[in-house]
Amino acid sequence: MVKDTHNSALYNEAVPIEFTRALLHQARAYKKDVPAILQRAQFPFDPLRQDVQTVFVSREQYSRLCLELIREIGDESGGVMPDVRTPVGTTRLIAISMINSSTLAAALKRGIEFNKVCRVRQGAEVVNELLVDAQHKEATLTYLCEDDTPAVQHSVLCNLAMWMRFCGWLIGQHIDVTLATCAGPQPAFMAGMRHFFPCPVEYDREVNAVTFSARHLDAELIRSEDDLNEFLKLAPYYMVIEPLASTRSVTHRIREILGDDFRREMPSFEELTGLLNMSARTLRRRLEKEGTSYQRIKDNARRDVAISMLSRDGLTVSEVAEHVGFSDPSAFHRSFKKWTGQSPGSYR
Repeated sequence: MVKDTHNSALYNEAVPIEFTRALLHQARAYKKDVPAILQRAQFPFDPLRQDVQTVFVSREQYSRLCLELIREIGDESGGVMPDVRTPVGTTRLIAISMINSSTLAAALKRGIEFNKVCRVRQGAEVVNELLVDAQHKEATLTYLCEDDTPAVQHSVLCNLAMWMRFCGWLIGQHIDVTLATCAGPQPAFMAGMRHFFPCPVEYDREVNAVTFSARHLDAELIRSEDDLNEFLKLAPYYMVIEPLASTRSVTHRIREILGDDFRREMPSFEELTGLLNMSARTLRRRLEKEGTSYQRIKDNARRDVAISMLSRDGLTVSEVAEHVGFSDPSAFHRSFKKWTGQSPGSYR
């Protein structure tokens, strides 16, 4: 019997074994040699064995396995976007075309142009656009492929979430997706969508899209090609499992101050300026530049902890509400529905 001998305290960047098994099931669907893939990825055991009790694998193990699967099937989309194959190396070339841009807006336009050229050459029709509202408050990135299979549209939308994570890395900021729309119907199993989108998701729309603050488009890129080469080694982990923390952003610093137990009162804005050692004016300007506010950061922090706790067994909705700072369960229900588009019970 294979046992998990790792100390869970050391696994703050661990990957649940289910993600690894999903990669191997994909390999089997393509009739690939799973033991050979595991060996080339230097994987210490077969996660599909019945006697495996390991709960987590490391981010390095997951990333190596994912990259080996991509090389084996010759498609960087992992075969989840059948409208067009993405040859190995395409993502790196798109990233290089973006990384020397002056702003995120310029980088996204380069990425869209690169993407359209690649798709057209392979005979697929796509709609891939960056739209900004008249007030320059909200930006929307869209992608629609000609394949109307529901599972394909679900995969396309999740890929948009991955690109938002990459864009956040480019500018050193967390990009909060406030709304997503899907060109397919609501899936029977919601775990995938919930993993990428804690925000409201609308289904059966005309296009797959993610909406975020247009302020991010003005942000300067802070990464180099050397940074990109290091990022790509663990890109499957950062883009699929957990985005690389934007430690340079004030948003990240505030989230660290808030923690994850909201039964105690959160700092006021004035107290926060003291903790960050900056004036109220400077803090407001920094938050505005990052396309967010202190209230939104607090809401998102409570939302993320609530989602995590609702996924656990043995906790009632009322207990979760109390942990995230709501003495009135009905107020928690209203807030949670505003944050995610669903009630806590439906989400669970």
